[in-house]
Amino acid sequence: MTAVYCFSGSGHSRAVAEYFAKRLNVDILNIGEKPVAQKMICRTAIVVFPVYCQNIPEPVKSFLPCLKAEYIVFIATYGKMWHGNVLWEAAKAACGKVIAGAYIPIGHTYLRGNAEFPKEGLSAIIERIEAPRLAVIPKSSKNIFADFFPAWRSRLSVKITRNKDCNECGLCAERCPMQAIHSGKIKCNCIRCLRCVNLCPRAALEFKLRPILKKYLSKNREESLKVYL
Repeated sequence: MTAVYCFSGSGHSRAVAEYFAKRLNVDILNIGEKPVAQKMICRTAIVVFPVYCQNIPEPVKSFLPCLKAEYIVFIATYGKMWHGNVLWEAAKAACGKVIAGAYIPIGHTYLRGNAEFPKEGLSAIIERIEAPRLAVIPKSSKNIFADFFPAWRSRLSVKITRNKDCNECGLCAERCPMQAIHSGKIKCNCIRCLRCVNLCPRAALEFKLRPILKKYLSKNREESLKVYL
């Protein structure tokens, strides 16, 4: 049995997960939601997640030790800035044999980029799933400050506010992967995935980037798709 597991706040990683789910004719299981807890045993797992501050998102970190799969494929999406070393770190945390990995450039969440991504080369991952063998995941460079309280730095750099259109429906709190929303207010464990902003049916949640993050996001972009087999 093959399963596609996905964590996505803005929908970008979800688009990549849908590509693999369609190719393999399987459903997508959402990391951070309760039904996944009962379905973490499979022969081959494809784990799709975004890079946050050159790190693995907290919900994915918590998920990986619980995943029981003989073979694992890691797909990391990144907003065309830099992916850090997350594939190597994920492979190190995995309980199964890592047979493939990829860094996929896609629209940046904070820039409201689209979910288009390069697909050339991804068919090789499908072929590897059909004939599994160990992959070589190289160690990549990582900013020396990447591990310095990444969630805290995200909270400083991205401000989320609630406007008058909020009717306190509770959808944001219900779907928050960190349980970081209470009565429409954002708590300190928020990782700024912006799932709440994107899900709100009344557009009552808004976000604003601090000047230092705006400057960082204005740098030259990385467009490279990297596949490791």
